[in-house]
Amino acid sequence: MATTVTTADLTVTITESYSLNGVSYGNSLSKTYSGNGQVLQRIMNVSTSDPAVLNFGAADAAGQVKVGDYKYFRVANLDDTNFITLTLFNGTDSFFYKVAAGDTFVLMNNEMDAVASSTTFGAFADITQIKADADTAACDIEIIAVTA
Repeated sequence: MATTVTTADLTVTITESYSLNGVSYGNSLSKTYSGNGQVLQRIMNVSTSDPAVLNFGAADAAGQVKVGDYKYFRVANLDDTNFITLTLFNGTDSFFYKVAAGDTFVLMNNEMDAVASSTTFGAFADITQIKADADTAACDIEIIAVTA
């Protein structure tokens, strides 16, 4: 059976608009990801028990996207009070990032390295899992992942 899905481009635009003392600052930058045929988007409630929100593997599966087809990932903390902690894991190392209430985290590449107590770079490796841990109370988050 041949697919009837037509691939499309994803355009991500980041715009800063700031005026201070009558002077405008900021910019608008866009990046286009071509040839995308899959999207995973959902709003989910994350608890303080560090649940996985997205896994990366050799093939698409429930809650998992094919790492070789990765293009873009975004998570928005929809809570108005509590922060979440994102954990990006590459099979060896973990990287932790605080996403405050109402803030958004964008991941435009799926390779990372994290080295404890060192200033020496190791090597980039594909992220294998992203987790979200609510700080004080459960938080709603929105995720979107786009793949080829």
